[in-house]
Amino acid sequence: MATKIKYTRKDLKGPDEFISILGRASLWMKENRSTVLGVLAVLVLALGGIFGTRAYYRWQETKAARELWPQLTRARELLQAPSSAGGEDLLRLEQSLGTYVTQHPGTRGEVFAKYYLGSIAYVRSDYERSAEQFRSAIEGRKEEGSIMDFLLRDGLAQALEAKGDAENAQKAYGEAAAFANGELRSQAWMSQARMLAIQGRKEEAAAVFRKILAENPKTPLKDLIEVKLSHMG
Repeated sequence: MATKIKYTRKDLKGPDEFISILGRASLWMKENRSTVLGVLAVLVLALGGIFGTRAYYRWQETKAARELWPQLTRARELLQAPSSAGGEDLLRLEQSLGTYVTQHPGTRGEVFAKYYLGSIAYVRSDYERSAEQFRSAIEGRKEEGSIMDFLLRDGLAQALEAKGDAENAQKAYGEAAAFANGELRSQAWMSQARMLAIQGRKEEAAAVFRKILAENPKTPLKDLIEVKLSHMG
């Protein structure tokens, strides 16, 4: 005997409600076709605007970087010639880099420009301004683990050391070491230990020297480090 299947009002109503809702939505879209198309057009334009804006800014940054590169090359050449420290060429270059920083904030080029501005100020013995430029570049840059992360902190440390701020200099050398490997890291640690020793913190300095030997036992600095450790008792 066949079993009769009983359907409740709810069972029969459910699919009809779904179909009814879908049908009403389709009918509304047909009746308001121009509105729907308008909304879709706005969404497409908005998305296009977002991605288009990003592409434009990338293009602008690339263009600015190309304009900056010759200046950086010139800055490197001038900084390698000590006699140019007070020269007009270096002054004009400093002004040009300053203008670039103002016109292109938040770009990679700005970081490179500030690095050289800090280096120029250091060569001129303006250690306060040098430290400001390096610190500003560090604060405005996302850490990438690149050589520039090291160079900015090492530059800051040297400027702080030159102005007599041994405590902050040793901190900056320590931070620079975190972004370096091999001999670059050993050199940064050597400078940090020197700053600690200047402050009379011999035990901390000795710990840094031993850290260099532990990580890089074949370092060319080995003999010097051992002499320093022997003097520290």
